[in-house]
Amino acid sequence: MGFFDKVTKAVGDAVDKGKKDIDQFMRIQKINSEIGAIEAKVAELKAQIQQNNLEAGQKAIALVKAGNLASPDLAAFVEKLGALEQQIAAEQAAIMAKKADIERLKAEHEAEHAAAAPAPAAHVPAAPSAPPPVPATPPPAPAPETAAAAAPPPLPLPTTGACPQCGKPLTGGAFCTECGAKVG
Repeated sequence: MGFFDKVTKAVGDAVDKGKKDIDQFMRIQKINSEIGAIEAKVAELKAQIQQNNLEAGQKAIALVKAGNLASPDLAAFVEKLGALEQQIAAEQAAIMAKKADIERLKAEHEAEHAAAAPAPAAHVPAAPSAPPPVPATPPPAPAPETAAAAAPPPLPLPTTGACPQCGKPLTGGAFCTECGAKVG
């Protein structure tokens, strides 16, 4: 068998192995998909059971409360539910009281700001006046030397010693402008 025949056989074997691997992967994916569908159906059935239990419990409670079903176990359960409902009502009342506290605090805060704010000044309308006269020619622009002479040169920043990191002179501030080390 020649070199090219060996290479061709090796490539063919690799392709066949790849096809088998892909086929196995696809079959596993299909089975996993079927498992997911079955698990979703089981979850739906469990939800239906919970809903039926809830409805049956509510009907039994209604019968006990109406006196149409005498059961010591259910009566104790109904009493426990009544106590829980009273606790819920008390907690909801506490929530309402807390919300009222929030509204009171907001109102106090707004009242403090209203009292601290200065009263608006009375607006007195100004008497109408004639517009200023428009000059016939614009004033001459200052000469460039005059503008440069009018602006003072920037002042050098005072030095406050040398940076402990790089030794360069410091120009004031919390950090060295040369290396960025914190100096302040």
